[in-house]
Amino acid sequence: MTFTPSNATTLPEEHSSNKAQNNEEDEEDEDEYEYEHVSSDKQLHQESFERASADLEILCAAYPQEISIFSSQPSAGQQERDHDDDLLLESPNERIPTWFPLLFTLSLPSSAIVQDSLASSNHYPPASFGGNITMEFPMGYPKKQLQVISYRISPSIHKEYIEKVVSCVQRTAAESVQVYGGEECGLQCCASALDCWNDCLRQEMEAERIQMEHDNDFCIQKCQKVDILDKIHWISAEKTLVDRKSVFQAHVCAISSEEMVIRAVNQLIESSGKIQRATHNMYAYRFVEITKDGKVLVKHDNDDDGEDAAGSRLAQLLEMRKENGVLVLVSRWYGGIHLGPKRFAHINNVARDLLVDCHEKGLLPETEKV
Repeated sequence: MTFTPSNATTLPEEHSSNKAQNNEEDEEDEDEYEYEHVSSDKQLHQESFERASADLEILCAAYPQEISIFSSQPSAGQQERDHDDDLLLESPNERIPTWFPLLFTLSLPSSAIVQDSLASSNHYPPASFGGNITMEFPMGYPKKQLQVISYRISPSIHKEYIEKVVSCVQRTAAESVQVYGGEECGLQCCASALDCWNDCLRQEMEAERIQMEHDNDFCIQKCQKVDILDKIHWISAEKTLVDRKSVFQAHVCAISSEEMVIRAVNQLIESSGKIQRATHNMYAYRFVEITKDGKVLVKHDNDDDGEDAAGSRLAQLLEMRKENGVLVLVSRWYGGIHLGPKRFAHINNVARDLLVDCHEKGLLPETEKV
């Protein structure tokens, strides 16, 4: 016998069934909403990727030499890894990645290439590395602006140049989203980056040109002042030799004693801030002295000024030419790239050219060669 409390009630079977059915319908509605929401996100992401990949293709077509694409998938013939990233660097003609992340690197030319090619071309050889910027089309592009991921710069380029370019890219990316809705943001950012970079290099070259002209004028004025006691006249080569940003310039003067050599060298260096800033001022001299008893003495010496064996090579040049009463000094401004043995050839060549030119023009006194 089962005891049932008098106040207990029993739900009808039909009511319980309706409630269970309503719960199932609610769960189906939630699943359907969730599915539609996920599908909508996927569609937006797909549209974003299509826009980004299309803009990346436009970039590769506009700047085939400057743009490199990063891909997480190895491409045919691609063997080398970029040393600063785990992603593989592909040339612009390689396939675009099939999904995010979409990264690319914009290469910036060195000042030497700009100086030679700026007027004739908008593109530069890949080997002319001055710096680079790696950027990313983020998921949500073009509503989300282009992002700067990293940047590198050559040791020979001023760091503030790349910082200016990065700021320019970020500013252009923000303006592109606000004003144009992000249309072709990548192309605008790369164009503004190259313009900013080239402006920096042009200003640097112009400043160097003005400084060189000022230093040359100052040196000429100083060197043209004749010392009545010693008659020290320095003659500087009008043209310089440039190799991989290292600059070589020769100077000569007539001398007749070792004491005169010391004062002549000091006078030349003190006369020009440019020569004072030279990495090396190596020199050699040679003159003939006749003693009271008629003996002929050939006096010669040299100084490397930190450029090992450079002074002795200049001394050998004077010996081979049988120069008499001549002091030759070569200034070198180091450009950040080692030249190896080639630097000695440059030093001797600029010295020989100036000696030949001075003798042909009668700027050095003709003495008996011994």
